[in-house]
Amino acid sequence: ANDVIGTGPRLQMLTDDAEANAVIEEAFSRWCKAIGLPEKLRTMRMGRAESGEVFGVLTSNPRNPRLDASVSLDLRLVEADQVATPTIDLLSDDAVDGIVFDSFGNPVEYHVLKAHPGDTSAGARFALGSEFDRVPAESVVHYFRADRPGQSRGIPDITPALPLFAQLRRYTLAVLGAAETA
Repeated sequence: ANDVIGTGPRLQMLTDDAEANAVIEEAFSRWCKAIGLPEKLRTMRMGRAESGEVFGVLTSNPRNPRLDASVSLDLRLVEADQVATPTIDLLSDDAVDGIVFDSFGNPVEYHVLKAHPGDTSAGARFALGSEFDRVPAESVVHYFRADRPGQSRGIPDITPALPLFAQLRRYTLAVLGAAETA
């Protein structure tokens, strides 16, 4: 994640007005710093490797004291487990695990649970049909890699390596056992 994101994105304007370019580039840099964009992008990259995907919701955050009053745009990260279909509707073919699609396969909205399903304090709410927000697709950044047509959710980058971890564990235990025997 550190190698991919580095210090974060930088905007380079190439209009004919050099002064306007500098003003816009500086404003973008201040905005990135105010919302902690590099840290959020690193978290998103790590989330894709570990969970297969991550969701970011573009939101207005007027309470962030570091944001300029004229721009309150923020990016709120959402754990993949919180994007889920809150009710089981077997008759609905357009909703897949928290994502509602149109007839062409384009995301229309996301269902974001208000609490993580593993949160013990929210367990009762989750069991009874969780409270959730309907978030329009244009406000959601869904970061994942589609490996096959029609794939709507991500698979962790580390999935192919899982058998190697099991072999490494067995090898480590065998080396320790041999050392103890010796």
